Amino acid sequence: MKNKRSRISWTLVLLSIFLWPSCYKNFDEPPAYTGIAIQANHSIRALRMAHIPGNFAKLIGNQIITGIVVANDASDNFYKTIVIQDSTGGISVRLDGFGLAADYPIGQRLFIRLNGLWLGAYGGMLQLGGGVDNSNPSFPEIIPIPAPLFSKYILAGKKEANPLPMKIRFEHLKDSMQSRLVQIDSIELVAADTAKPFGDAINKATVSHTLNICNGGSIYLRTSGFASFASIKTPRGNGTITGIYTVFGSQKQLIIRDTSDLAMNHLRCTNGGPKQLFFEDFESIPINKEIAIHGWKNIAEAGGKLFSGNMSSGNRYAQISAFASNQPLVSTWLISPPINLNNTSNEQLSFLTKDAFDNGASLQVFISTNYDGGNSPWKAKWTLLKTIVSKGSINGIAPRWIESGKISLNGFNNTIYIVFKYDGNDLPNAVHNRTTAFQLDEIKIMGN
Repeated sequence: MKNKRSRISWTLVLLSIFLWPSCYKNFDEPPAYTGIAIQANHSIRALRMAHIPGNFAKLIGNQIITGIVVANDASDNFYKTIVIQDSTGGISVRLDGFGLAADYPIGQRLFIRLNGLWLGAYGGMLQLGGGVDNSNPSFPEIIPIPAPLFSKYILAGKKEANPLPMKIRFEHLKDSMQSRLVQIDSIELVAADTAKPFGDAINKATVSHTLNICNGGSIYLRTSGFASFASIKTPRGNGTITGIYTVFGSQKQLIIRDTSDLAMNHLRCTNGGPKQLFFEDFESIPINKEIAIHGWKNIAEAGGKLFSGNMSSGNRYAQISAFASNQPLVSTWLISPPINLNNTSNEQLSFLTKDAFDNGASLQVFISTNYDGGNSPWKAKWTLLKTIVSKGSINGIAPRWIESGKISLNGFNNTIYIVFKYDGNDLPNAVHNRTTAFQLDEIKIMGN
């Protein structure tokens, strides 16, 4: 009997040794994550279509919608609200909490159980929430979902890429586009609403500014006085706006999430828009004489060559070349008069050039805000501008004028100077000569 017991005991010991590692593994490693156990069975478009205008309805049934967060309270321009959208539409969701952006960042996929929530409109703007406030019978409104119930109704899926806005024309802004992230191009604030605070940060009041679209139509830019950017000034220029499309009554509105939703750095399209801040076409200069226009500086840093006047086909222009200078270095500065940018924005520089017998000399364009207007410009700080200058005409003069492009001067304030700087040489060994001739005309600065 004793031997039998011993054999049984040893068998149990061996079994426990072999089985122990697998038991330990099951205990130590959690099951692989397969995502939340919920699926959408209803589209946002279907939810919106179920709404009866003027009605507030409590939702029942097992409908579940899903969408990507396109706006939240990160900048406090959306109060107790997040906005989600799917491929069919968008919806604003009222939530009774602060710092919602931490749990519901832009790009987060959410699943929302509709059973028990309420659907209604305030001023025509459809919203999803936790109940109805009838304290003002003339303006009942959806109240936010209480914070303790967030997890009951809202489940977070995975974080996805930040959604791209839908590019849309003004005439396509229908009610079905409510709560969608949209982008409108060729748009600008009316002149009276430029350089004004986005919102009333002092009185914490919401402000509406009027946006005009170049190809027709207008819409309001609405900003809360609590927005973190409320005190920032609105842009003067024309460009692109991205925002959430909303309505209040018959008013079409856009609400931006931050000032990064605006890219308005172009010249305005309206009559009160772009104006000429500076222009020089050299029509008053004498031919074959060194340029000496009032306010301009024509300075030879090295080589003794200066910009001079020339004419072709009745058109006068500035010209320079190191040819026949017999100098190891020709460096010349043609500097504009001082130009004040304090009262404008979105300034753009443009000019025309031709090159002739190109063999490597250069014409570069710089800007300075600390040049003193004296005869030693190399002592100032100059910033190189990215421009298009004519080149490659090896065997003669370029057949046509080359446009520089519209060079943005955004970021430069106060008084500025523009310089056209020529660098070349005329060495005894012609192989190493850099004597390209450049012609310069129609220097223009436009701004709002």
